[in-house]
Amino acid sequence: MLATNAFRHLLAIVAAAAMLLSTVSASTIFAADLKVMASGLQFPEGTIFVGDVLYFTDYSASDVLRVVDGKVERVWHQDGCGANGLVELQGEFLVACYESGAIARITTNGKLRETISRDDAGGAFHSPNDLAADAVGGVYFTGSGAATTPGKVYYRDVGGHVNMVADDIDYANGLAVSNDGKLLYVGESKRQRLLKFEIGRGGKLLRRSQFVKLADILTDGRESEFTPDGIRIDKNGRLFVALYDGGGFAVLTSDGRLEKMVRLPTAHHSNLAISPDGKSVFVTAIDDLPDGSNRGALLEVGNPVSE
Repeated sequence: MLATNAFRHLLAIVAAAAMLLSTVSASTIFAADLKVMASGLQFPEGTIFVGDVLYFTDYSASDVLRVVDGKVERVWHQDGCGANGLVELQGEFLVACYESGAIARITTNGKLRETISRDDAGGAFHSPNDLAADAVGGVYFTGSGAATTPGKVYYRDVGGHVNMVADDIDYANGLAVSNDGKLLYVGESKRQRLLKFEIGRGGKLLRRSQFVKLADILTDGRESEFTPDGIRIDKNGRLFVALYDGGGFAVLTSDGRLEKMVRLPTAHHSNLAISPDGKSVFVTAIDDLPDGSNRGALLEVGNPVSE
């Protein structure tokens, strides 16, 4: 879709900012090659590739969407869902319904197959947020929690059984499984850090630790908060972390060092996806409007660590 006038203005800001590159740290770059792939959205989320097709969600519209020949198509809609995270599993999708407290299982053509609203112990999900598949047919997903309810991580195994595997997380958000299947990374948004768990048998999580406190590696005098949101891992094990607060997205090494910080011109960035060829990163972009609503777009930028 064509960029709106507002986003054309933002592109001009990015281009000008790129000229200031020498004034910031060597790891920080401005996305001067930014392209607006879709505009007119509200609160885009859940970016994933299935083959060469990019799927994503619009949380405020409760839609699952895809980009085909440069146009956005609606795949699925459910009032009250609050579609957030999205994962492909065995030819279907699991959708995290943040508002209705459920995980929806749908076909790639948008037919609802199942609604999962409780774990095997009967516990309700509080604000399901994001999902990540492992290599054995299971899926981890976060429940962000509420004011008096800590965030949690759940595991749905290949047989469809759902169990809580981590608790006491201060707003559990994005998550990703390491390429070797041994580690799970989870964003703890309100503490502005990433947690790391070792993965045990049956999807159990062991030996929780802090992987990185984002402010320790990202602070450069421009931003005061760094809120981790969606997380993706590339073929070399680098972590790409969308920053809901913090000005863009960060690329971290597998041992928690900052490799690149990409500055983007919008206020919030909830999720991202790496293109199949590894050359581009597709990032959600969200601005707050005076009436309390949001204006969103889907951006494409060059992968700053592409080989």
